[in-house]
Parts: sequence; C-alpha cells; structure tokens
Amino acid sequence: MPRRIPIQVTQTVSRLLEGGYLKKPPAWYETTLRHPPALVPPRQSRERPDSDLPRSLQSDTRRNVALQDRSQLNTRKKLRSQLPPLRPQPIVYDSDRIRRQFFRDHPWEAKRVSTLVEMDYELEASPEPTIPSGETPELFHWNRLNPSVEDVIQCTLRTSQETELSLSQAYRRTIAAYHAIQAEREHRIRYATYEARSLGADLGRSETERGFVKEQRELDKWASVARKDATTLQTDQPVAAGKLARKKRIGGSFTDGQAYLKTASDVSSGQTSSPPAPSAPERAADATESDNFLGVANALR
Repeated sequence: MPRRIPIQVTQTVSRLLEGGYLKKPPAWYETTLRHPPALVPPRQSRERPDSDLPRSLQSDTRRNVALQDRSQLNTRKKLRSQLPPLRPQPIVYDSDRIRRQFFRDHPWEAKRVSTLVEMDYELEASPEPTIPSGETPELFHWNRLNPSVEDVIQCTLRTSQETELSLSQAYRRTIAAYHAIQAEREHRIRYATYEARSLGADLGRSETERGFVKEQRELDKWASVARKDATTLQTDQPVAAGKLARKKRIGGSFTDGQAYLKTASDVSSGQTSSPPAPSAPERAADATESDNFLGVANALR
C-alpha cells in the first residue's frame, strides 16, 4: 500500500469497505472518523482575509465598510456611463413628413410660382373648408381647380384624424385625388387651347417652335464665323507666296578656303588688301539685292 497522507487513510478504507474488499472495518476506523488526524503544515489550508476575497464573498461588515469608503463621484460616473446619452430628441411634425414625401414624389411642383413677399395686408392661413359630419374629407373641399402642396397636407391630416386610416393610407388616398384633379385640369386647358385656335386666336409660338428659332439663330452665328475665316484666309495668300520666295544670300563661288589663307598671309606680311571696285552691272545688282533683302521686296510688290 503506497504512502498516504494521514487524512486520506480513512477515506481509502471507506472506499474499500464500500467496494467489498474489506469484510469488516479495522479497530481504529471508528476512532479516526470521530477524531480525524491533523494535516501536516504544508497541507494545511489558510483562510483568506476579507480584504483578499472578491466583494461577493466578503463578510457583511467588510462590504459595508468598503462601500462607505468608496468615492461617491466614481459611483456617479459609472451610473452615468450606464445610462443612455441624454440628448434632445428631434422634433418631427406630421406635416413636414407629408411635405417631404410629396416633393420626393412630385419634384416638378417645387417650380410652381409662389409669392414670397409680404404685402400690405396680413397673411392669413387658408380657411378650413366646411365638411358635413360623417363625410370623409376630400381634396376638392380645399381646391377644385389646382390644389397646392399645402392643400394636400391639410387634407391628409384631416383624413387621418377623422377616419381610422393611418397617415400613409390617408396620404395615398389624397394623392390619388390630387392626380385626378391635375389630369382633369390638363384636359381642360388642352381643349380650351384647341377651341381658341379653331376660332382664330393667335397664342404665339409654342415651346418647341421657340426652341427651333434659338437653334437656327446659333447655326447662323456659326455660318457667319465660317465665312469670316474663309475671307481672312484668301487675303493672307500673297504673304504666304512671298514667304516661299525668300531665299538666302549665298555667294556662288567656293574657293575651298584659299581666299581666307591669302588674306591671312597678306596681313601677316604687312600688306593691306582692299576689295576691287565693283563694276556698274555688279553695282546695280548689289543695289537691287540689298533692296530685296530676304525677298521682302518681291513679297511687297
């Protein structure tokens, strides 16, 4: 049997008795159970002080003292960090949501002419239409001919308040009425124009005709510029011919450096050499050639 720690001997005998290896317990078994042997110093467990234990395992006295000694400022910072950030919530109105969605669906409505200057009279909000009780608000209650975005907003809000429809459902219902009124207005304007022209009215040029006029005006500008360039090119042709006629003045005789050597030997011997006097024909040729320096005279004739 291997060497055991004294406290483990009783545990080993207990397992052997339970397994049936020992038929009856030893004489010292009961005594060791009542009075277990002491542990050797290296095996003795040492109790940890409260200051070394986690807060959940500390005694109540130690925990209370630690909480009292704790900085309240640190606790407030930690609580504040655990709370959601306290920021002002955005202020959103239903009318702004409807207006934003309307201009997203109908961007051309932003080009409609509107008055932004206050007149002498006081600007008042459009009067609320009188709608019979029990009747669903319709867009034609606000404007039958040409409803604006504000009419659509007021009708949508009124429909959502007086019926069980949500804001999006009320908006779709109002937009359907808006499209019907705009289609009716377009047909009315088109057939009124046909009738006026059939009776002889002159309504001026259409947008397409005005576009054709502007296009023709630009084409005429390009044609005039092209004609001016062609005229300038024709007037510059004699100058170009004169440039081609220019030539370099180079002597026709080549002495292979003998004239230079003869002049150098004459200078070294003290003799002065003067060029021979030119004859009359040569003098006339030189005068003509000096007048026609670089061919300018021929170009100017």
